[in-house]
Parts: sequence; C-alpha cells; structure tokens
Amino acid sequence: MSKNVITSAYFKRALLFICGKGKSGDIHFICKNENMRFMPLYKDEGENGFTICFDLASGYKKGPIPSGKWVLRFDGKIDADCIDSRDFSDNGGVYRIDLNCNHNEISLTSRLSPTKVNLTVRCADIILKTIFNTSKIISQRKNRVLFTSQSRKFISGNEKDVLDEILKRDELKNRLKIKYSFTDKPNFNYYIKTAWMLGQSEMVIIDDYHPIIYRFNYDKKVKITQLWHACGAFKTFGYSRLGKEGSLRFDSNAHRRYTHAFVSGDGVRKYYAEAFGIPMECVYATGVPRCDKLNDTQQKNNDKFTILFAPTFRGNGKESAYYPFEMLDLDKLADLCRKNGMQVIFKMHPFIKERLPISDKHKDVLFDQSDLREVNDILHDADLVITDYSSLIYEAALLDKPMLFYTFDLDEYIATRDFYEPFEKFVPGKIVSNFDDLLSAIDQKNFEIDKVESFRKFNFSDYKFDAAKKIVDILFD
Repeated sequence: MSKNVITSAYFKRALLFICGKGKSGDIHFICKNENMRFMPLYKDEGENGFTICFDLASGYKKGPIPSGKWVLRFDGKIDADCIDSRDFSDNGGVYRIDLNCNHNEISLTSRLSPTKVNLTVRCADIILKTIFNTSKIISQRKNRVLFTSQSRKFISGNEKDVLDEILKRDELKNRLKIKYSFTDKPNFNYYIKTAWMLGQSEMVIIDDYHPIIYRFNYDKKVKITQLWHACGAFKTFGYSRLGKEGSLRFDSNAHRRYTHAFVSGDGVRKYYAEAFGIPMECVYATGVPRCDKLNDTQQKNNDKFTILFAPTFRGNGKESAYYPFEMLDLDKLADLCRKNGMQVIFKMHPFIKERLPISDKHKDVLFDQSDLREVNDILHDADLVITDYSSLIYEAALLDKPMLFYTFDLDEYIATRDFYEPFEKFVPGKIVSNFDDLLSAIDQKNFEIDKVESFRKFNFSDYKFDAAKKIVDILFD
C-alpha cells in the first residue's frame, strides 16, 4: 500500500490546497479533453506530510484555467471527500470552479468566458498598442531603463532608492540611458507618452499599480520590475481579492507582466506570487529599499512623546478613498495630549483628499502632515504608532516602535478586504475597537509591545538594510 496519501482538499481565496502524508511527487492536474497541465504554485513538504497550492486565478500560463474537466495526477492514494465550488464571475465574464473529491479521484470542472470590454476601452487599447509597437520596432532598447508611476509627481520611495544605488556605480551610470515618466493625474497625453517610452525600454521599474504597463506584450529580454511600495503581506490585494467588490477581473492582465518582484522576506513570497499572478521564481526576498534608511541613526526632532496616527483608506481605490473622521474625537485626544505632555502627528493615506478637521484651538498638540508622500520621513520621530490595516507596521517593527490598532470596523474590513493571516493573531500590538479604549491604552501606555520582536523576525529574516544593493545586483548581474 502506498505511503503517499491525500487527506484533504479545500479552497482558500482563489487557491486550491491539497494536503496529505508522505511525498507529493510529480503532482499536477491534467485536462481530459486537451493535452494541458495545471501545475502547482508552490509545495510545502516536510516530515509530517505535504501541502500543495494551486493558483486558480493565475496558475495556467499566468491566467485562469480554461474550461474543461481537470483531473489530479498523483502517485498515491486519495483518502478525502469534498465537494465545493468557487464563483469569480464579474463584469459580464464567467469563471466558476467546481471541486469534486472522492476516494477514487480529485477533479476540477472549470467554466470560463471572458469579461466584456466596452468600445471606448477597446479603441484606446488599439491606439496605445499601435504607439507601443511602432516605438518597439524603430527604437534601440539596449540599456534603456524607464522609471515610471501614475500616482506620483516625481520619483520617490523605492524607485528613488534604487536609482540612487544605480548612480553610485560608475559602470552602470555611464552605460544606462535612464528615462522618467511620472504624474499623479494621468490623462491620455500621459498614456501616449508612456506607451512610446515603454516601447523604447529594456527595463521598466515601478513600485505601485500601473495600468498602462499591463496593456502590452513585451519581448522576453525586457524586464518589468515591481518594487511595490508596501512591506510584507498584511491585507489581501491583487488577485488575492478575486471575487470581492472592487477586485481585479479574473482575466485581467494587471500585475501578470512582471518578470521581477522584490519583497521584504521569504515568508511573504508566496503571497506576492498569488497577488501578482506570477510564478514564485519571479519573486525575490531582498528587503524593501525604502526601509534601508531606517538603519540610519537619526535623532528625534523634539522631546515630546510623539504619536504618529497613520491609518489606511476605506473604499475601493484612489477615486473612492476616504477615512471616517467622525470616528475620531479630536477634543478628547487633545486633552489627553496636554495632560500627558504628548503630541499627535496625523499622516493620512495619499489617496485621501479630504483634510483632517483640526480646529485652531488644538494646533498646539495635533498636527496634520498628510502632504508628506513618504511616511518613513517622520517615523523616526514617533514614540507610538497608531494605525489600523496599514502596512506601515512593518517599518515600525524594524524600529521597535510600540503600536496600537484602532479597528472600529474590523468585521466589515475582513468581509470586504480580508487578510492573509488572522488579524488578531498577526498584528504586533494591542487592538482596540472604540475611541475611549484607544485613549485609555495611550494613557496607560498599554501597547503589548512584546509582540513586536517575533513579528519582525518572521517578516524580515536576516535583513541587513541593503535591499537596494541586492536589487541592483539581481537586475544588472
């Protein structure tokens, strides 16, 4: 009797997990109607057995598996029963997966038809692809590097740190032809210019969602590099949110063009592969460039106990982003600050355009610095970080900052956005659900700071604050 046994199969987000004892071997799905294979995203194997992960969103040639019946090929016994389904249909497209697992066979039945695209989008696509392809034909791409963003006016953050590392190296500085395309208010002229520059480029470097990048087919030698502005993998994003309101389409090209993605540590590589719809081997655990400077010895700019209040936004993206300011009692907060000799710096997410309503009478202890693009510029001044679902927690952990989590809408946020790990077990600090409890935790300095060290070790294994150097070495080796 075989020692290799499958004991369970289940869905999680747009992933199918198959678990068992023994060895997994050459495990994969094959379509009965066609000679097509559906391979795992990753395997975790050890003495106690194996866990195999199949990516339903992007696991077949960086896209959802085609329609048909797919049967698991496994050299061993199947000792599991399960019938389940997932429906990721959206925007007129259909994508449904049915799982049938019994003692003889594990099979997937997929039904897929593409999302409908309106005429305006199709016309814009034709124009931009014509510009891109013309540029690609007539241009000499060798040694051309494009830094670009459509959410920033100028280069900053991870892109700036990688550029600075390139410019330190005379051989690269003299050889490369570096170009830039930045705006925080994209229009069709910007898209035309950027399409032309993309066609000219041998390497493209971004650190955020960048829709025009995903429209085009690139030659195999072209490197599309995603530095991603956030550390770690906290709340779900990209294809990890498939089927939720405001998520990507299941047959979108978003993110899937990346040849290189750089992340904070080994523990989060699988989450980024899932979110971006790319193979694990395209995701590199180097650390995050904008964290490199956190190792610098910096002095606080003041002697007051400083609280950095930096929550994320609500809504589905830049156009609908907001923060419910009514959940803040600025009068009570200001009184607490005066009582304890504290001050609060507010840094709202860049997507939030509405200004925080701080009255003149509180401007002695409450300060709004939301105009700063990079929160790391003021993180050293913080004695306490208050956030909710922001990835700022990773940078704060690197600096051993105590944290409080003001999560008045946690259940709603889980339902609409969700997290890669259970929120209550994952976050490195005390969780409070109402403003009075938040004030009490601040007053008593009850931050549960003991959680920070283990969080840092898990997410930044052996981090030497040299991410920019590692990334440049990989890209230009």
